[in-house]
Amino acid sequence: MKKTILILAALLCMTAFAQPRLSVEDFAPIESQGNFPADLRKAANTPKSDKAYNPFLVSMLNQGRIIYGTEMNQYLDNIAEKLLANYPQLQQEVHIYILQSTTVNAYSMKNGTILVTMGMLAQVTNEAELAFVLAHEIAHYSEHHGEAEEKSKDRDVVKRYMKSQMYSREHELDADRVGLTRYFKDSPYSYDILDGIFDVLLYSDLPFDEIPFQRSAVEEDFFQFPENHFLKTVANISDRSNMIDTLLTHPNIERRRTVAKGLIRNLPNDGRKKFVQDEELFTRLHNTARFACIDWLLINHQYDLAIYNTYVMRQSFPDNAYLERAWATAWYGASKHKNYGQTSVIAEPYREVEGERQQVNYLMNKMNRQEYSVLALRNAWTAMKSQPGNEYLQVVVKDLISDIFVKQKMRYIDFCDYPQGTTLEEIAQAGGDTTKVEGANSKYDRIKQQSANSKVLPEEKFKTVNYMLVDIHSDSLFKAMVNDAVVNAEMLAVLEEVGNNRIGNEKSILIMTPTYRTYDRRGNSNAKRDRRHAEQLEKIMCNVTKRMGYTPVTFTMDFTQPETEKYNDYVKMCNWSSDFRHSGGMNMRYHTSEFLDDVSAGLGSRKLCYVTVSDVAGRRFYAEKLFLPWLIPVFPYTLPAVVSALSLGTYDVDVNCLILDIIDGTIESSSRFSESEVMRKAYINGFVYRELERYLRR
Repeated sequence: MKKTILILAALLCMTAFAQPRLSVEDFAPIESQGNFPADLRKAANTPKSDKAYNPFLVSMLNQGRIIYGTEMNQYLDNIAEKLLANYPQLQQEVHIYILQSTTVNAYSMKNGTILVTMGMLAQVTNEAELAFVLAHEIAHYSEHHGEAEEKSKDRDVVKRYMKSQMYSREHELDADRVGLTRYFKDSPYSYDILDGIFDVLLYSDLPFDEIPFQRSAVEEDFFQFPENHFLKTVANISDRSNMIDTLLTHPNIERRRTVAKGLIRNLPNDGRKKFVQDEELFTRLHNTARFACIDWLLINHQYDLAIYNTYVMRQSFPDNAYLERAWATAWYGASKHKNYGQTSVIAEPYREVEGERQQVNYLMNKMNRQEYSVLALRNAWTAMKSQPGNEYLQVVVKDLISDIFVKQKMRYIDFCDYPQGTTLEEIAQAGGDTTKVEGANSKYDRIKQQSANSKVLPEEKFKTVNYMLVDIHSDSLFKAMVNDAVVNAEMLAVLEEVGNNRIGNEKSILIMTPTYRTYDRRGNSNAKRDRRHAEQLEKIMCNVTKRMGYTPVTFTMDFTQPETEKYNDYVKMCNWSSDFRHSGGMNMRYHTSEFLDDVSAGLGSRKLCYVTVSDVAGRRFYAEKLFLPWLIPVFPYTLPAVVSALSLGTYDVDVNCLILDIIDGTIESSSRFSESEVMRKAYINGFVYRELERYLRR
């Protein structure tokens, strides 16, 4: 009886502490699980003056980019356990976490922390390849690589730390040697994976796969883009195997491959495996990591790579709901940037891209603003119809309809009801009505034509974009949404003018730490000084909020007593912050807002104040200063001001103060201050104070 009770108790404990099953079937951004790790808490609370202080690790924690306690983490821990079976003390010292990043990399810290990127998990092809990566990083730690490196003089602490961690070519080869002959050798993993893992590293900047991007991904039977929108052949992927490494800190991949294969040439491989844990488990986590990478690309507005990787994954998961939303989100975000003239930030120049992905970058380069918007609308509409309960997609569709029919001033009758290439004779032969409404240029004629459900006929002036809505043009819901956007546009603008710029029923306001950048005459910045200025300005923003009777809520994480639930909420806000910054402050529904309802409810507000400051020292002496000394004989009381102006120098100050809704993405107040000033901090602080006070008074 006692034995049965103990077994049941053990099963209950296992159930209580089991990580949620990660899957692409109902994918959502991966959240950390369990208790906050003690070693991460220690790292976050280590004083900056302490030699053990790790600025890179602390920075990653502050950005919410470290994931712990998940099924993926346990998978990596199981691999490390097999690598270190004969090294129990080392097994206690090493702690492995996942870093939210699409780069294919892993980092070893002096305190035993190893960070494996989500990109690495997405690109490796088997468990044994991951084992080699971990063995290599464990060797860096056990051999104390990097500790004797010359200290960098860079003022940015994170850059300084990362430079100190740039292991030499000798250390990289030594880590391969120790990792293979000490840790990997004692494990059950196969040596046959060496070619595979070095190929992963060699082509780490490429997408998940190399498959042709078919035109059918963006075209339908009833419309086709012009031939000049597509490349006949894409650029071949260049051979990187024999890259000269004379001036590099790391040896080239082929040299590492050759040395590593030489180390295991005479070692037996019988019975060693590529998969020790269940292969299906690897495949599931591997695909989940790829979905997480797509999510990260969307957060950082890398839409060209997001589009191609989503296209690749949809070949294996054609009906996946998340991929359908990701496809719609990527095109929506790209269209918003195109409308705001910010295309350089969402896609690399196609000439700098190799392989099949180049087709996507070329297409994005050739498409005009209207084609972007209508293609985005098509994808968002399709996703909305298949996921009718998704509020995010509904808002995206409405926003795109507004872009097309209000901002771009296209009309409902600009979109044909017949496929591209159809002639009036063919329509007549099929029994269609080819009678056009004459003079359908006034608002009332267009309303009558829409009300009569008349078909829009093809015209000679029509281009591809005019045929892109054939399948949804006559949909009653679509017509109603277009009608709301067009007929009520002026009234909506008035309502927005009246309703916006008000705090409403909110009792608190979110304060984001300002983005503060100062530069001297040589263009150098100082991260420590910038952080101090940002913290001072944040205090001013909190003080004015309190004075106006509201509660300021800042984006901070208490790492002295961290809780996983709060950390996950903090990560969501960090992701939203990144999403917002990459948008350039445009009005759009942010991808990350889909997961913020509970967070904003917990914070008590969805209104946020965000400030950016650029403070650049003047590069010229300013000719007008030559006249300042002549003021003193005439107006002696100007002496203090003249001395200050001549000694302090002039700074070009640019300050932006935005107040927006983090859920729907609407900017409710936007103001800018741009001047050349001497006492610039007083002007900066005063401007932000006044703008926030003015908003809160309404």
